[in-house]
Amino acid sequence: MLTFHPILEPEEHWSDLLDKEVIYLGDEASPIEIVAMPEGMLLGQTSISMRLDLPDGRVVIVETSLDELANVVQKIQERFGK
Repeated sequence: MLTFHPILEPEEHWSDLLDKEVIYLGDEASPIEIVAMPEGMLLGQTSISMRLDLPDGRVVIVETSLDELANVVQKIQERFGK
């Protein structure tokens, strides 16, 4: 299962990408599709799948639990507000 690592100090993020090729999905990108699957997890909890269409035609799909997504959103909201 995909987990999130929230970085709540923006100036500390992703310095390791300076020497890597990065695919940036900007305003012209397709919307990220999110699918909720009731009982999608092994223990019967809701899972969330997200689809990202890359400019070269490839597709990235990531999956996590609804609880994992909700927890990271809550941490961000606690730090920055809604």
